[in-house]
Amino acid sequence: MGMTKEQEEKARKQFEENIKNVDENDVEYASKKGQSKINEFGNNPPNALIKLWEDVKLMVGLVTDYLKGDYKEVPWNVIASISGAVVYFVSPIDVIPDFIPGFGYLDDALVIKLALGFAKSDLEKYKQWKISK
Repeated sequence: MGMTKEQEEKARKQFEENIKNVDENDVEYASKKGQSKINEFGNNPPNALIKLWEDVKLMVGLVTDYLKGDYKEVPWNVIASISGAVVYFVSPIDVIPDFIPGFGYLDDALVIKLALGFAKSDLEKYKQWKISK
């Protein structure tokens, strides 16, 4: 059993609304809480996020390096999209509560996929930058 169309639409709308309001504080929150969540799961992410786990870590790395000033070669709308997705991911209050076994992270996976679709080329550039430094 997956998400209903209604749940998908609600998660999508919440994500899109979050992006509009992202500021530097949200980027900082996404960096800190995102890294904390990555550390919490380590190499054992929830099933819904297994295929996306490396991308989640890359997204958190990007906002962290952006925040530190180490990597600025990314448009603000991409930072806002990624930060919005990470904030959604770390929030326990979302469309499907994270504590529901087997289903709690389905909406998080959807939001992460939305951000990845939007930021794919910039994440690739960032990944290459990380490799080359």
